Amino acid sequence: MPFERRNTSPNSVRTSPARTRLHAGRTAVRAAALAAAALALAATGLTAQATAGPPAPAAAPAADGFQTGVTHTQQSVDGNAAARARAETILGTVGPLQNQHLMGWGTENPEPEPGVYDWASLDERVALMERTGGELVITLCSAPGWMKEADDWDMDAAPTPEHYDDFADLAVRVAERYPQVRRFQVWNEFKGFWDDDRNRWDHEGYTEMYNLVYERLKEHDPDLAIGGPYVSFNVYKDEDAMSHPSSLTGDWGTVDRRDLDAVEYWLEHSAGADFVTVDGWASTVDGWHPPAARSGDMFRAVSEWIGERTDLPLWWAEFYAPLQEGADASSPTAIRAVLEGMRDGGADVALWWGPECDGSDFPCVWTSTREQGGGRETAYLPVLRDFSGR
Repeated sequence: MPFERRNTSPNSVRTSPARTRLHAGRTAVRAAALAAAALALAATGLTAQATAGPPAPAAAPAADGFQTGVTHTQQSVDGNAAARARAETILGTVGPLQNQHLMGWGTENPEPEPGVYDWASLDERVALMERTGGELVITLCSAPGWMKEADDWDMDAAPTPEHYDDFADLAVRVAERYPQVRRFQVWNEFKGFWDDDRNRWDHEGYTEMYNLVYERLKEHDPDLAIGGPYVSFNVYKDEDAMSHPSSLTGDWGTVDRRDLDAVEYWLEHSAGADFVTVDGWASTVDGWHPPAARSGDMFRAVSEWIGERTDLPLWWAEFYAPLQEGADASSPTAIRAVLEGMRDGGADVALWWGPECDGSDFPCVWTSTREQGGGRETAYLPVLRDFSGR
């Protein structure tokens, strides 16, 4: 059955840290066998998303060590059977990394009361990822409301310090239930970790929670790969519009110093990590959009900055390249430029947020499986495949 309370659409809030609290929130299921699905897909052609624009030119093969994957969100391969079959075939040709959040973005509350578990929706997504040959990733976010002392679906709330241990317990429960999941991202975009009094991220609080989760997961299985801090970089074109400019700047804009401080604090004080995970936008908070072919400039510069500070692999957990203010629409050319920028800057992984079309102009890889005739390729699929590790 569908789980309609799986949270919200991505990218709903992008607030300037110079004026108010900083957060770039992204607060917003079974199929036929793959062989049968392949026959269904063979009869279809390439369906370009209306907002996608012309196909991007082919790129050189991705450099060794860089690969794309996908993050399943609210809607993903949970519609009618024929559409699901087509979408699963597509999914089996990209990645292979596939990520699902613990709670929200497609899944229900896994622990509605202390010690009471409901794994049905997460079971379903894990099964989808396994069925399509995915290498499984779980992002440990969000948390049950009783840990946040907030509504379950307040995605901008974090566990309170007295519940960090409970959240670590839940992380271990997840690892025990899904031993096939070998990679975990801890939290998402510092949600709930903003210090109003100091007008900056509470990177100390996040790192305290991260360290507890890291240590408990490593005690359970030292071979698990665990990463953080999942900071979202806020970039301005006009330094006069920002309160905390940094020296990380270029024609693409200037990164807010507080985002860099959070990364540097975590790198220095984390109990350990197997990779660094971050996200960002080609456009700036104050509304500047680069030409599509230059959309990767910021991603290259930030990747290089991180690479100067750590030898850990770098994951871009989310990436966005909208072409104009007030819209999510992008183009294959812009997305290709972003991926090239990450790759050339030394990144290792880029996860495509929301690969299934949801009725908006958000760039997606296959059409909605909830629509008749859905589950078909869009013009973005060749771009994703060109950088896939398959």
